[in-house]
Amino acid sequence: MDRDTLLPAGFSDKIYPKSQKNSLIIENIVNFFLNYGYLRISPPLIEFEETLLNQGPGLALKNNSFRVMDPISKKMMAVRSDMTTQISRISSKRLAHYPRPLRLSYSGEVLRVNPSGLKLERQIAQVGAEIIGDITCDLEIEIIGIGLKVLKKLDVGDLTLDLNYQNLRLSFLKNLYVLPDNESLIKAIEKKDVNYLKSKSFPNKNNILNIIQASGQFKNKNEFLEKLNQENKENNYLLHLLEVSSSIQKLFQGLNIIIDPLEKSTFDYHHGLTFTIFSKSLNSSIAKGGTYKTMNEEDATGISLYVDLLG
Repeated sequence: MDRDTLLPAGFSDKIYPKSQKNSLIIENIVNFFLNYGYLRISPPLIEFEETLLNQGPGLALKNNSFRVMDPISKKMMAVRSDMTTQISRISSKRLAHYPRPLRLSYSGEVLRVNPSGLKLERQIAQVGAEIIGDITCDLEIEIIGIGLKVLKKLDVGDLTLDLNYQNLRLSFLKNLYVLPDNESLIKAIEKKDVNYLKSKSFPNKNNILNIIQASGQFKNKNEFLEKLNQENKENNYLLHLLEVSSSIQKLFQGLNIIIDPLEKSTFDYHHGLTFTIFSKSLNSSIAKGGTYKTMNEEDATGISLYVDLLG
């Protein structure tokens, strides 16, 4: 390749016709959100580091954000690596007086120091929607549902919804981290190595083994509950997860739903229910989201779609 056209790793030109197709997909998604009452906002690409990365979701994104010196103010600035941290700032400050639940949508480019998972790109088009306020099961179902609906409208088929719960996982594993062999135990839990776990003694063992054996494809709430021991049946986090799963199943019949509460998370700042939407036809995850806290400790839930995969 000509040295004059060489680009850094993870960056590429988007040229016609793919560039035009991507732009049309973005506008279709944002207009879809608008029809459901999500107000469109457009934050800047770059902000002062102390504003973007020191509060709310931004705290978890520090290590994956590019920095640059502002030649005017001489202060450090950061390029956004995820637009959710900006939603947190705007909803907490500029739109603090708006009634809740507040529904917002956005689109824009984000830059990341390290690519996400198997995706090698470090500049990504991010399109999403957020709900800020007192987040209930109904609002979590709404944000997942709107993602599934827009993907259906874009003719993306063979969808699988993977549901997790951050606080649920932590509640099961919190007493394991103080053990001398905690790394081996946690790896075994992540790999679902039941035989190894049965040979060890550790806190919450019966409940953890029960969850591992119950996890997997969700057929219906009653069947899942039947697999649980009595203590897990009384776990509010788990009941919350099953309530959302059951409601989504009724709304989207035929959708493949996977529940894996002990799966290692790839989410940076979420604390509640999280989800990932996969497409077999695209052989990749195409959307993800979940519940988190804004910079002023309000609950919020949202979804981000990976538009580059759809184009």
